[in-house]
Amino acid sequence: MSERIWKAISYLLHPVMMPTIGFILLLTSDPYIYTSLDSFLLKKVVFTFIPAVFLGTAIVPMLLSGVLLMTGQVSSLVEPTERDRKMLLAFSELGFLLVLIYFHNMPAVWISLYYFILGINVSAIVTLITSMFTKISFHAVGISGLVGTMIGLMFLNRMNMFPLITSLMGLAIIIGVARYKLKAHEAADIYIGFIVGMGCQAAVFMLGGR
Repeated sequence: MSERIWKAISYLLHPVMMPTIGFILLLTSDPYIYTSLDSFLLKKVVFTFIPAVFLGTAIVPMLLSGVLLMTGQVSSLVEPTERDRKMLLAFSELGFLLVLIYFHNMPAVWISLYYFILGINVSAIVTLITSMFTKISFHAVGISGLVGTMIGLMFLNRMNMFPLITSLMGLAIIIGVARYKLKAHEAADIYIGFIVGMGCQAAVFMLGGR
């Protein structure tokens, strides 16, 4: 594949999109959620919950990144330095935290949504700590977080999620290869990202659902 295709994959499946994609996946994969949705709740999910997740995990981080760039706190958003990456992730966590606060009082039947948002925050903090020692791949953390979420949901609801998990793992491999081909990361950085993203999300579901 050409470099242009690998770049397209990296942009289309950017880490800031993973929380919103994961939230929608949960809404459509957790039977306790979608069977409880009447017309009123469905409207609330579509016009309130999903936009809230997108706002806090994508728009807010992008706006803060722009502010950091304009004020000279980071040198580049396209080719950030190690210091830039840490700074961008630390400020992105502010948006993640706002979403966690927003969803802190979810009804028990929708608990998987809260676990998912909590897992995002845990993953971000662990990724930030790990970035002190390695150039961990944020792309790998993001997509593998979806894999970990589905593993956790399978554990929580005792249901077969293997087809979806397999599909997400295939997508994770494609993203990992794209980041490696673009020379954005060494293989070890990508593997570490997979471990952190998948491990944190699955652990939150498993520990919370015991």
